[in-house]
Amino acid sequence: MHPRFRPHMIVTLVAVLTMSRGFNQVPPDSLLKKLNNATNDSVRARTMLDMGENIESRSTEKSLIYYRQALELAQKIQNKRLILSSLTNLGIGHMESNHLDSAVSYFNWAIPVAVSLRDTNRIAVQFANLGNAYRYKKDRIKSLEYFQRAIDLLEKKNDSLRLPAVYQNVSIFLSENNDYRESIVYSNKAYVMATAQGDDYTACNALISMSDAWSDLGNPDKQFDLLQKALPLAKKTGDLEESGTIYNNLGAYFSTKKDFQKALHQYKLSYEYAAQMANHFHICEACTRMAEIYQKLVKEDSALKYAKKAEDFAREIGSRSDLKEIYLTRAEIEKSLGHINDAYGFLSKALNLGDSLYTTAASEKIAEMEARYESEKKQQQITALEKDRQISLLSLKQKAIFNWLMAALALTLLVVSFLIYLNLRRSRMLARQTEKIQQQRIVELEKDHELLVVNSLLKGQEEERGRMARDLHDGLGGLLSGVKFSMHHMKDNLIVTSENMAVFERSLDLIDTSIAELRRIAHNMMPEGLVSYGLDEALKQYCSSINTNGMLRVTYQSVGLENRMADAVEITAYRIIQELLNNVLKHAAATEAMVQVIREERRLNIVVEDNGRGFDIKSLDDKKGAGWVNIRARVEYLKGQLELNSEPGKGTQVNIEFNI
Repeated sequence: MHPRFRPHMIVTLVAVLTMSRGFNQVPPDSLLKKLNNATNDSVRARTMLDMGENIESRSTEKSLIYYRQALELAQKIQNKRLILSSLTNLGIGHMESNHLDSAVSYFNWAIPVAVSLRDTNRIAVQFANLGNAYRYKKDRIKSLEYFQRAIDLLEKKNDSLRLPAVYQNVSIFLSENNDYRESIVYSNKAYVMATAQGDDYTACNALISMSDAWSDLGNPDKQFDLLQKALPLAKKTGDLEESGTIYNNLGAYFSTKKDFQKALHQYKLSYEYAAQMANHFHICEACTRMAEIYQKLVKEDSALKYAKKAEDFAREIGSRSDLKEIYLTRAEIEKSLGHINDAYGFLSKALNLGDSLYTTAASEKIAEMEARYESEKKQQQITALEKDRQISLLSLKQKAIFNWLMAALALTLLVVSFLIYLNLRRSRMLARQTEKIQQQRIVELEKDHELLVVNSLLKGQEEERGRMARDLHDGLGGLLSGVKFSMHHMKDNLIVTSENMAVFERSLDLIDTSIAELRRIAHNMMPEGLVSYGLDEALKQYCSSINTNGMLRVTYQSVGLENRMADAVEITAYRIIQELLNNVLKHAAATEAMVQVIREERRLNIVVEDNGRGFDIKSLDDKKGAGWVNIRARVEYLKGQLELNSEPGKGTQVNIEFNI
């Protein structure tokens, strides 16, 4: 059958024209008996045509065998009417099996035979069939040309028997080209005329076509009413394809209405008719729809079963567009089952297949334009030759016009091809950019989460340091000061020997040392100058304390730190510089270091440089020391950038920049 069911849209059947086509309900045994008892080749040929028509909806390929045998007998006995019928049926059979070039060949072969019989109606039949064939070949210009030629002949003869089918085909053509209201006009013409003639088959097709157009116009209720009206006609004709199409489209209607149980029932009926016809195109469509409905009903096992079945049939019939849709459905099912990797795999397959289909469509468009170009080129050559014979004086002018026209056509083809290429390239770039943006977004979200954790950790650390610094200074520091005061008081009131007095004095010195060490620890944990006076004063004090020890000479420079910054910025910057200088003291074996802090509007730059022994930066990746981990965490906390420059024997420079 041709065309296929379309997903979530109304399917319109092909109202193919023949001389007396319908759904043949004569049992095959009766036809075989009639064939065996045939008295001459004319009866045998006619019987073979009947047998082919009887099984065509169930086995198109087998019907073609009978049609070829009928053609051989008709040619043998030179019966032009049987030859014409055989050629027509062969064309329709090849069209239904999607062998469109063969179909066009048989219909073109049939036209001279019909002309020799002087049968206008049969000529119109071939024009209409060619219109259908070119419609499937996506050649809209030739399709419309042949349909119009058929209508002109039949309207001239006022042939109400064949006109409904032609009107119906024109309706399908207009619908495929998005002219839905004009499509409804022709479908209605076909329905009224077919009903008057008692042609239930064409009347049913016209109702289905009208329901299709109303659905595309956004009127599903009108669509439903027309399908309900068409269903009894399909049952009456006994045509399996019409019934299967109606049930499929009713399923789409109920799916749109979110009534998935009713939709599932309709799709099951459609599947039964497709199975009776053994038509793998329709079976694939029905399985795809049922998989989608089962997935919406949260019945993943059934959904997976029909999705796999649909995929097998889609591969068998070679329908890549159906495979793309099946992969998307399969991705949703795997996602519902929690199989995220499988879902991603099927989604990737669908995207890749989408790109391939787009490329194929673009190639077909180019081929169509090239074919049209060649056709026009031949026509122009014929015209040029005829005019050259008739008017020799105008030949040069005509050739010049022809050459200009060919150049314009070639340029147009080149421009269109280039635009198609650019569009294809842009689509792929957009797809890649979208994927890249999504990946970047995921990384950013993960990084934001890590920064939130680091923020909480650093904030907790600083709060705990501040608390411990206050406790040490106010608690333990106060106690030691009290002890010192008490011992001084005791010294003035006790009489001790000179040896004991020396011990007493050393104890006082140890208490002084303890108090100084306690103040140093408290100062490092939360410098009083940082809290009270800001980053600049705190760094001056810290560098001065290092210089006092004599282990390292630190030069401190600052610009633009007159105004205070946010507490989090000042504490973080102080801790980074503190950790960097600790690293210099521990590992660099340096004699000099330089600390430079510069603030310019919303930018803060920190440079720490030493003249130590340096190191290989690559080796830093293998080390997991807490110092560098803390430095990097604090830089990321303020969303800054860190640049490290160092070589063995050439010292180290760390450059950090923040936007504050």
